[in-house]
Amino acid sequence: MQQQKHSRRGRPMGEGWQGAETRAAILDAAERRFADLGYAATRLQDVAEDVGKTAPAVAHFFGNKETLYRAVLERMAADYAAYLSEHSAPPESDELTRILATVTAWLRFMRKRPSQLGLILRDMAERRLQPLGEATLTRIFEPYSVPVQEQSLRQEGGVIFNLAWGGGIIFMVSAAHFSDPDFERALSRHLRALRLALEANTGIHR
Repeated sequence: MQQQKHSRRGRPMGEGWQGAETRAAILDAAERRFADLGYAATRLQDVAEDVGKTAPAVAHFFGNKETLYRAVLERMAADYAAYLSEHSAPPESDELTRILATVTAWLRFMRKRPSQLGLILRDMAERRLQPLGEATLTRIFEPYSVPVQEQSLRQEGGVIFNLAWGGGIIFMVSAAHFSDPDFERALSRHLRALRLALEANTGIHR
């Protein structure tokens, strides 16, 4: 009697909880690599080794390095959007209060997720986002976050944008190695200075 052959059936790779865990682990490793080394120096092979996989396995989930990079940014954007929704000021607040609350949420999110700052700085260093100019910070920042609630913050080259986001990046670089208490004290000083600068340069008041 001929033995009947049974095909092995199961979930394709990338589906189910094991696939979801593997995908998340790859994104974690890629986020660290891109933030520490930049896009150009990061290889799929290195990301794969970080999670005990092969480069073809990583490619199975994400296709190529560019797709993986975009997936890292999209996850960062979703996480930041969730954080911002929990820490933004009430919509009935005045504009200055809303701006300061949005900036505070962004800086505290980067404190919790320092790879966001690394991704921004690496993109700036590699000049992947061309052309450079007044809109550079806008182009660099927008992939990492949902558009902020203040239209004035998103005006390319605008005073508010430069003070809030440009100043925020500089602040985070200087405060990267602070202890948590020192960071909070420095953040309070930074926000006071930002409030005064916004009032002096834009006419926005509480």
